[in-house]
Amino acid sequence: MWFIKRNFISFIEEEKFKLLKEVFKKDKIIEKETKEFEKKEELDSFVKEELDEIPQTYISTITFTLNQGVMDSCSKQKYLEHEIDYDNVKIVCLGNYSFYISLFDLQKIRKDYPYLDFIYPPFAIIDYLAKEKENIFYVLIFEKYLVVLAYEKWIPIFSDIIETKESEENLENVEDIEDIEDIEEIDTIDDLSEDITEDIDAIDEEELEEKLEEIENKATGIEAKILQFIQDSLKEYYANYSSDFIEKIILFDTIGIDEKIANIIEEEVLIECTYKKIDALEIINRISRESVL
Repeated sequence: MWFIKRNFISFIEEEKFKLLKEVFKKDKIIEKETKEFEKKEELDSFVKEELDEIPQTYISTITFTLNQGVMDSCSKQKYLEHEIDYDNVKIVCLGNYSFYISLFDLQKIRKDYPYLDFIYPPFAIIDYLAKEKENIFYVLIFEKYLVVLAYEKWIPIFSDIIETKESEENLENVEDIEDIEDIEEIDTIDDLSEDITEDIDAIDEEELEEKLEEIENKATGIEAKILQFIQDSLKEYYANYSSDFIEKIILFDTIGIDEKIANIIEEEVLIECTYKKIDALEIINRISRESVL
């Protein structure tokens, strides 16, 4: 009977609309289906049919708007100190820290997808999965976006999102990474214990560009962008957020790049790096399910 079923649907909008449907009967999955749609109208039609068939259907997505982030507090004063318009953002308080998003962007998402029950920042996926939260950098890799969330003393204090516009040619011509030992070291962080900020600011931009160009010969376009994103994020983190040394970088990959990227990052920034493949849609459904139980 329909009334004892719960249907959880999550989708992500990138090059296509990627969707996961999971139907539960109590705690057991009785139906699972993945789909891709070229057009929003196709997604809308599918969701309408699902809502008609199973009224207890919960629809979730994540938003990649740049007007969102993390704050190491829930207080209005803290937001004002960081020049964030407290009255024009939606804030989700998680005890001693919070995630926020522009009300304008949130309203636009709800207008485009009026059937949504849950809208998550990509940081929520990291926060849900994060087991280590002491001086850790998490990087979440999507088809078109890179997301970073950094923790200090179990509280996220730094976040960022960038859009990566990979051409179809780059994405189709992915080659294995080999001979990583031949990649020369980038002198990005020489002696963090003495003066982190000074070392980061002393990077020779021309030299960095040359090295990144060299790395592109060893890695795919997206992998080179991941490395550059981490370099830039570390520089901003040490300059504006904390002088505590980042002890580990953890990659959460949703698209299936070569896991050897962790070795390249570790050699280049001299910080331990680990890799984990994840299913973002499955995690979104899991978070939503826990919210309605």
